[in-house]
Amino acid sequence: MKYFSLKRLILSLVLCIISCKTNPNYNVTGVILDKNLNKRVFKIDHDKIPGFMEPMIMDLNVHEKVDMDNFNILDSVSFNLIMTDDSHYTINFKKVGTRIESDNHEELWQDDLYSPKQIGTKFDNFTFSKTNNEQYSLYGNNKDYTIISFIFSRCPIPNMCPAVISKNQFLAKEFDNRNIDFLILSFDYLFDTPEILKKNYGSIEDKFPNIKFLSSTNHYNDLIQLTKQSNVSFGGVEDNNIGHTMITLILDNNKKLIKSYQGIDWKPSNFKRDLTNFINLN
Repeated sequence: MKYFSLKRLILSLVLCIISCKTNPNYNVTGVILDKNLNKRVFKIDHDKIPGFMEPMIMDLNVHEKVDMDNFNILDSVSFNLIMTDDSHYTINFKKVGTRIESDNHEELWQDDLYSPKQIGTKFDNFTFSKTNNEQYSLYGNNKDYTIISFIFSRCPIPNMCPAVISKNQFLAKEFDNRNIDFLILSFDYLFDTPEILKKNYGSIEDKFPNIKFLSSTNHYNDLIQLTKQSNVSFGGVEDNNIGHTMITLILDNNKKLIKSYQGIDWKPSNFKRDLTNFINLN
């Protein structure tokens, strides 16, 4: 009887350990900068999350239990950030105040220095550093198509920058026999030096020679020009409070924009179909 009871006790402990596994849960405070009710996303300027993330401006998924209409832009809020295996969500929002904007507040989204390029218009040349410290220029690549995506290496949200990198890997494999460059540019011009990008992503470049990670360190003017023409916004690099929008572009051999994919929800299968159609038409 005692032996049987001991076996039941051990089994119960094992089941408890398995069933008690929880996703990482972080207490966060921040300010709502924007909200998208259709996608259930808050853009939040959040404080440092000890042991996990530096201060940052991020698009965060909102749990269906949260009534987003109860919260307004510039509300200061506390909430829980839950990390899942492949994504995240936020829940338990509480309003704790309201941010007051001053006249000299430096906005993340500044007036464009250059106009965004429209479909069919040509991008100006740019130069950035590859992970081996050689220079890469758009006009010098002689490629049939150039794919451009934007990241920063310290991005901790799985379905943002890491997901963009994964999508590029899939596409690079699908088009490995084509004359195409997949450029992944970091707009963290302070931290993401060629050496840092080499350390983090060198193995990806070794596996996919058509993927090139580019550093904007010492190329600030080119970074501003390209991001403005790409209609992608970023800020907070010098304040260690990085925020950004996301976009992926397809340029043809004349460096003209032929397709853009906003945000993080685009599917690699759709991209593959579109790019295949462009190739077949030419």
